[in-house]
Amino acid sequence: MEKKKMYPHVDRPWMKYYDLNKINYEIPKTNLTEYIKMKNINNTHSIAETYYGSQTSYKDFFEQVDNYSKMLTALGVKKESRIMFLVPNIPESGQLWLAATQIGAVSDFIDPRPDSMDLIANSKKVLELIKFEKAEYIIALDKCYLAMLKPIEEELKDFGIKSIVTVSAVDSMSIIGRIDYLRDVINYNTLRNQKSDDSIRKIRFYESLLRKLKEMSRESKLFQELIKKSPLEVLRICDLLGECESVQIPYVYEPDLLNYIGHTSGTSGARAKPIPLTNFNQISATEQLFKAGANFKVGDRILHELPFFSPLGADNNFILNLASGSNSIDIPEFEINEFGYLVKKYHPNVILGTPSWLSSLPDCRYLDKEDLSCITRIIYGGDSMTRLDEEKLNCWLKSHGSKAEVEKGHGMSEYCGCGSYAQKDYNKYESIGIPLPDTIYTVVDPNVDDKLVPISFDKDSDEIIGELVVSSDAVTAGKLDDNVIVPHYELDGKSYIRTRDLVRMNRDGIFTFESRKDRSFTRFDGYKVKPYEIEQVIEQNSNVKYCRIVQYYDDKQRGLMPIAHIVLENAENMSDDDQIEVVREVVYNEIIANPNMSSRQIPSKFKFRISLPLSKNSKVSYNELINEGIDGTEINVDVEETNLTVSSINIYKKRQGKSLVLKK
Repeated sequence: MEKKKMYPHVDRPWMKYYDLNKINYEIPKTNLTEYIKMKNINNTHSIAETYYGSQTSYKDFFEQVDNYSKMLTALGVKKESRIMFLVPNIPESGQLWLAATQIGAVSDFIDPRPDSMDLIANSKKVLELIKFEKAEYIIALDKCYLAMLKPIEEELKDFGIKSIVTVSAVDSMSIIGRIDYLRDVINYNTLRNQKSDDSIRKIRFYESLLRKLKEMSRESKLFQELIKKSPLEVLRICDLLGECESVQIPYVYEPDLLNYIGHTSGTSGARAKPIPLTNFNQISATEQLFKAGANFKVGDRILHELPFFSPLGADNNFILNLASGSNSIDIPEFEINEFGYLVKKYHPNVILGTPSWLSSLPDCRYLDKEDLSCITRIIYGGDSMTRLDEEKLNCWLKSHGSKAEVEKGHGMSEYCGCGSYAQKDYNKYESIGIPLPDTIYTVVDPNVDDKLVPISFDKDSDEIIGELVVSSDAVTAGKLDDNVIVPHYELDGKSYIRTRDLVRMNRDGIFTFESRKDRSFTRFDGYKVKPYEIEQVIEQNSNVKYCRIVQYYDDKQRGLMPIAHIVLENAENMSDDDQIEVVREVVYNEIIANPNMSSRQIPSKFKFRISLPLSKNSKVSYNELINEGIDGTEINVDVEETNLTVSSINIYKKRQGKSLVLKK
């Protein structure tokens, strides 16, 4: 008799790690705001948020959420109204989201970063998103209004937008906090200078301080002048709150109502892909982390630096913080290479970040002699970390007094950022752990549509390999209005989505990420790079015959970055200056001036070559390109950026210890 085949989604070998008595309970059916209030019913006096000198208790936090619900209602926001947000991690962002949720409105968070130095291109992208996602209201940081909304006000008026509500990053800061904020902004520009002595750094600090104060004064005056001339009504949130105290809140408790639209960190065409999520999607995702024991503790200080437009940031670095009764330390902007500065300043109990941010900590000079016994959890997501980096980070934590060991989550925006988690007995090096209790993983043949890979181990193999497909209550329905954003398919009576992630599963049901099926990879900052998109655009340049993008490890950024391998139509007698000119044309004409592209898609290195290496079947050998590494002959493209801004570009080639610089 033929032995019956076993499959991951049927047999679920990972369930042996869970206590079934603790995970078999009903998930609350309500709105996300009410859910968080319920989780903190006995925790009202703990600190919910910390932000530059201001600490807000859960009692005051929920009172402010209710005040914002009244304000939104007074503005005309109703059930299923859509509000587009262009905001960083400031207290108003999350409070407004939860305020909109409890009156049944939808908060649509988009990337507030102007990802190009071309202001018109940035504004056009925002306009396309507003139209496609049918936003009725806009709430924006004052700087985002100036940079991204002001140029399209007439188009917004024609589309039916009547007003824009603005908020400032300093509105919720105490007086001392504003000084602290200013100090941080200046430090990010002066502490980079590792080779300068203390006296020189002090001089540069005060010079930068004076420049920043003048800049802020100019921005304030410009803002006041421009809103007077606006064809729209530009309102300040701090002026609106006092006018709606008597408004009644029209509470809406429907669990299946759409309450949030996030966006993937990469793009697929002209616009970022929207991820619509309901109250129940997000409550389910959060409760699964509680069931898995992956939640935080009441009172834990947690750095909140992952963005709201990413479901990973919104759900796993904000909603989970609040549902756990923890203290979210809001970080609106930081220099990515100075992540250790934040750790030294705030001494958090929990750190959640990308592998590149965490991998930078052992080499951070600010933490050399720091006691880090405060760190009880350190978690990465958004990309994978090598075994060597995990071991190095664990040893470093131990040497600085922390008992924490690196944990990791794996998932997609399509199911609220996290679907599997690695901790305790199932936290193996380089693994992504096991699926959360109410999430089902299975494996299909990546070359044959929907052909299941059975569990079949023998003496030569302890693993099965294939493409990961996922089913969960946290998975988005995948539709926005009449548009199918995320296709679903049925398998054994359940709805699944394909991830395009190639994975391995061992006998214990522990999964390991292998690669992306579409060659995409994640930059050091969490931004997904899709090579074929960049290749197609670069090949539009008349000088370029072929372009292939692969990843390389960038020592400066401590993470992956894209390198473009270029074959030219005519490369005879081309000097270094000629190569730089070609790169300049590609960068400025094909990417920066292209409204469908992001400056974060600019390759940081360009390598010119006579031909591309081929495999035995005459296809481009991407592994060979990756394995070539960096040899110093490349054209370098340095894009100056923080997690919020893109400011300048420097294109040069190192030659005999010197740099050929092409000015912007």
